Amino acid sequence: MTKLFSKEKDIFLKVINSILVIWLMVAIVITFGVGIKLINKENIGTYEEYAKEVCVLDKLPYECTDDECKKEIDEERKENCEYYYLQDKKSVDQMNKVNIDNILISISNIVIVSLFLHLLNKRAK
Repeated sequence: MTKLFSKEKDIFLKVINSILVIWLMVAIVITFGVGIKLINKENIGTYEEYAKEVCVLDKLPYECTDDECKKEIDEERKENCEYYYLQDKKSVDQMNKVNIDNILISISNIVIVSLFLHLLNKRAK
């Protein structure tokens, strides 16, 4: 670290080095943050679990008394539950994919900035 800001260095190189060091630290923090999100990734579970936890809230009293009407309402509620399950599953899968993309970008950012910092200061001896 002292080589990056030694007295022999030009002020321009010191400024560039400080910018790159800050950039590197931010990239490392972002990588750790996204890594934690990947480790603790959200999982929606099976449809049966989802239906027991979420769709029971849909079980409001019936507005009608005959069995045919209740059957239609049950079928509609089941379709709605399946639809919401698929939407939630798609959303969770998409978020996990975005986190994988973000960690790959962050790691490549760390490698590129580190390499540039190394090459810049290797040449400027």
